[in-house]
Amino acid sequence: MMHLMYKISCILIFFLIPEYLNGLEGPVIHIIRHAEVDAESPGWCSSGQAFKFRMIYNNADIREFDPGPVLKKIDDPEKVDTVFCSPQKRALQTALALFDDNAILSINDNLMELQYPVIKWPVIRMPARAWLTASMIFWMDGNNTDSLPSYRERKQNLEKYSSELIAYAERNGEAIVVAHGVINRELIRILKKKGWKHYQKEGYGNLSVNSLKR
Repeated sequence: MMHLMYKISCILIFFLIPEYLNGLEGPVIHIIRHAEVDAESPGWCSSGQAFKFRMIYNNADIREFDPGPVLKKIDDPEKVDTVFCSPQKRALQTALALFDDNAILSINDNLMELQYPVIKWPVIRMPARAWLTASMIFWMDGNNTDSLPSYRERKQNLEKYSSELIAYAERNGEAIVVAHGVINRELIRILKKKGWKHYQKEGYGNLSVNSLKR
């Protein structure tokens, strides 16, 4: 009986200890989406009204929220001294609400929400968010770019920028990003391609925290 218990103990140690050590070792990158924005969608509208709504949305404040549930998902949030952040108002306000003035905001345009023209289809009326989604898909497909960077360029720039995040995480053990849904999704894809493991998955809603480690 003792011999059997010894064998079972050895097997458990063999499988569990590496998993435990793996959870402790290696750098971590936490990717957070901004808080909900205090802007009401106009509902069914023209493309011009959808364009105005996006301007209002970009300039609106975030709604008040409890930082506690977000900070619980981050290792030692009190020790965070740098946050990599989108330059847009909703991301900046979210970062400050989470980390106060204790952290320096490293602001970079590569983390900015995707910028694309709103398509102009006369007569047609759709919900504002449907206009923006259709416009984004149209732009992602290489259309209606105007003078703005293309979707391919944005992805390429984000991939280059990810090396800065990785280098910081490797030096300091942890990196915090506060940005936007589509950007966060693409950044996670890039990091996974570079060998990072997506161990905390929360989707891409407001205040979602997605965490990756080496």
